[in-house]
Amino acid sequence: MENAPKISVCIPVFNTESTLARALNSVAAQDFTDYEIVLVNDASRGRDEKKRNCKKIAKSFKNIKYIEHRSNLGLVEARRTAVNSAEGKYICILDSDDELLPQSLSLMFNKAEQTGADIVHAGAEVIFAKAEDGTPIVDRNTLEASTLVYDGILTGNQIIEGFLGKKNHNGFLWAKLIQRELYQKALDCIPFTNCVMAEDFLQYFFISYFAKKYSGIKTPVYRYYKTDGISSQKEITDLKKWEQICSTANVFTTIFAALKTDFALTLEQTEYVRLMSRSYLANTIRQWKSCVHSSIKEPAYVLLCDYWGKDFVEFVKKSLSGLTR
Repeated sequence: MENAPKISVCIPVFNTESTLARALNSVAAQDFTDYEIVLVNDASRGRDEKKRNCKKIAKSFKNIKYIEHRSNLGLVEARRTAVNSAEGKYICILDSDDELLPQSLSLMFNKAEQTGADIVHAGAEVIFAKAEDGTPIVDRNTLEASTLVYDGILTGNQIIEGFLGKKNHNGFLWAKLIQRELYQKALDCIPFTNCVMAEDFLQYFFISYFAKKYSGIKTPVYRYYKTDGISSQKEITDLKKWEQICSTANVFTTIFAALKTDFALTLEQTEYVRLMSRSYLANTIRQWKSCVHSSIKEPAYVLLCDYWGKDFVEFVKKSLSGLTR
């Protein structure tokens, strides 16, 4: 593309207007200027502290390609819209409640150009939500995963093996620079998917499978704000919200469907995907037991079985009962 930017910073927005300007300011403050921002409003209805909606906030910044979804399609589809509308050589994913650290784009771009990597992965800082007494609610698993970066070069099958097998780097899409054609190739393998968890795992599974070269650096480039999220341990009284949680099954349905075709993984890599699916289902069953209100308990279980399969749900439920004896 003639006069195309080097980097497309892709930002999906859904009811995060309160932090959107902060995210956009972190891009505007970069020393690297050859970028575009592709902002996808996923039918968001939020407002910031100045009562501005998503579109009005976007208008106060330069280099923005603004796109609106008529209905809420979810994070996977918002990112798909952004990536397919992008013109940059590389994609930088920025969630609208996070920030890029200073010189992030130049650091990752220079590393990509120097090494010829189609994935550049750098470090991240994690800011945790605070309890009522002001102390951070530290999630050690999130902290460890966020900073898991392979310091060096991986090529070919080493990349997906590093992700699924050796677990030497994480599958988060942020704090990475990904070649646009590679990202689009991965998205072509993913049918329409509306889910609220494991979206990064789904996309990075295919990205890491097709990638030719990964270059990792430990330097932090991203500030990730860890909030409670939809899966937090709060009482669930709405079947629609419960269905969103159950929809994580769509991630693994897509991956296992691909594995039945010509996607070749090792037995160990395939087993890791199975373990991940069981882990997500086990957490969902725990939520069904402890968070779902008694008034919707039975229909919620039916939904759970509809998404994950009754036999699989019963198997994992039984294994959890065995662990608690």
